[in-house]
Amino acid sequence: MIQISKAKTSRINNRINLVFSDNSYLPLFIDDYLKLSLTKGQDIDQETYNLIVQKSLTYLAREYTLRQIAISPKSKKNLSQKLNIFLIRTVKKFNLKDFNFKSIIEDIIDQLESRGLLNQDDFINYFVKKNSHKSSRQILNLLSQQNIKLDPNQLKDKLINDDSDLIKKYLNKKKINPKDLSDFKYRQKITARLYQQGFDLNDIRSIIDAYSNLK
Repeated sequence: MIQISKAKTSRINNRINLVFSDNSYLPLFIDDYLKLSLTKGQDIDQETYNLIVQKSLTYLAREYTLRQIAISPKSKKNLSQKLNIFLIRTVKKFNLKDFNFKSIIEDIIDQLESRGLLNQDDFINYFVKKNSHKSSRQILNLLSQQNIKLDPNQLKDKLINDDSDLIKKYLNKKKINPKDLSDFKYRQKITARLYQQGFDLNDIRSIIDAYSNLK
């Protein structure tokens, strides 16, 4: 059994750092500290300690989550992954061996969804803008990795650049000489690069044909 040695006010608002007799410590939301009726010098059994750990990790994870959402919109999958990494590091930092925090992640995600803080449309708009230099096929594949399914028509209205413009920008950025495109192998090399980036083969050929006739 361990004991609460100190309950130190943190420099962070509404946070208390509980210091235990084994010299370990845990940050705790002040409301949780009061609700659990914790006091300096109190003996803590294992059940109470586990509850303190759960409250501490939930509080830290919730604060981390709100900071992440403030930075940019997040998908459910993306935020869950970030939370998992954060909690792994936090458990290691405070030497909390074998603590299962899966339910903490699930509860936080459920709370955010119920409060409308995980808005899928906001995330899609942000994601499309952030990846505006990528082909529509690449964007659809990346969204699919976030468990978000869109058909090309749904994505089309959100795109900043269409694929044809992006192909033209690529040719200009790479300073492709139109005369060089008359060489079959070179032309195929450029076509393959663009195709690997997710552009439609017909679009690539059409734009290259037009580009090669500039000079």
